[in-house]
Amino acid sequence: MPLPHGAYAPIPTPVGDDGLLDPTALGRHLARLARGGLDGALVMGTNGEFPSFDVGERLACADAVARCRSGLELMLGVGSCALPEVLQLLAAAEHLGYGSTLLPPPFYFRGAPAIGLIDFFRRALDAAELPVLLYHIPQVTGIPISEEILDGLAGHPRFGGVKDSSGDPAELERFLGRLDGRAYMVGTDRLVAASVGRGGGSISAAASVAPELVVAVHRDPARQPELERLRSLLERHGLGPAVKAILRSEGIGAYRTRPPLVDLDDESAARLLRELEELTRG
Repeated sequence: MPLPHGAYAPIPTPVGDDGLLDPTALGRHLARLARGGLDGALVMGTNGEFPSFDVGERLACADAVARCRSGLELMLGVGSCALPEVLQLLAAAEHLGYGSTLLPPPFYFRGAPAIGLIDFFRRALDAAELPVLLYHIPQVTGIPISEEILDGLAGHPRFGGVKDSSGDPAELERFLGRLDGRAYMVGTDRLVAASVGRGGGSISAAASVAPELVVAVHRDPARQPELERLRSLLERHGLGPAVKAILRSEGIGAYRTRPPLVDLDDESAARLLRELEELTRG
């Protein structure tokens, strides 16, 4: 079962000024990432704002990405609190030629017992034809990928590993000590070198706007401080809105948001771009 590896970008979903998906922007962005040397792209993850899109829109986006034929390995986010929607997205990923999928816990049900969470994941894994990575982002979902969940799914052939966006070095150590040959993909730019040094990969936001730098850190951990400075800049302006503002400035697409999220205003975007230029020059 081929597993994801290397450097991926969690791509934002390009919404035009008309509020609709912009396939042309998708193609431009994916081509840019491929030229930057990335291995793959995550579609409809957190940075893709997947909860803002209905299943039909998510399927349309997945199809549009596949049609771009960028040469990147593709991972599809299949998160939903409704198991039938998860199964629909899993089937689409296999049909469209994706290499793997990413499944967060059913985040609305924070009080669900571990046995119920394991059953949710197991039913998805039973239906999957591709490797499924569990998505550990407890600061958002309120549900960690616990030791009990790992134990409950350990022997399943479609359990492909974990994407860990906790940002916690201790969690990196915990998962790398448990996954036994499965994929570990760190979800924060701050831990890319640490993950690569232990045989893991990355799916990190800065890869969407600075793919060459993320690839450089994969090859040379001494470049990690540069990536951390970029990450800090993005976070100061709001990670998702900052990434979108940079992509807009490059003419890739409009990259508008849907409520309740908000785009950077013109003044904030201009300040971000000035600081980015200063950081790049430095």
